[in-house]
Amino acid sequence: MDLVEVKGISKRKKKALRGRTVEVLLEGPSEESDLLLEARSEMHAPEIDGKLYIADVPEGLTPVSGEFYRAEITETHDYDLVARIV
Repeated sequence: MDLVEVKGISKRKKKALRGRTVEVLLEGPSEESDLLLEARSEMHAPEIDGKLYIADVPEGLTPVSGEFYRAEITETHDYDLVARIV
């Protein structure tokens, strides 16, 4: 299987998750942007799978690293997911 096939499979599987609510473990601020947090769900193995970015947090909530939150998948990319805490 070549990289194009792997990318296509990953993209299809990630797209199927859009709109789904999952429990995530908040890891902390993202290295990609000060506007994002990073988390992982039970389907994300550290340092192996893509990232799960938290882009939206309810007003009045101060998220804490190491805590679990419910998050809705709002965007999907080839390997990464974007979610909002609900």
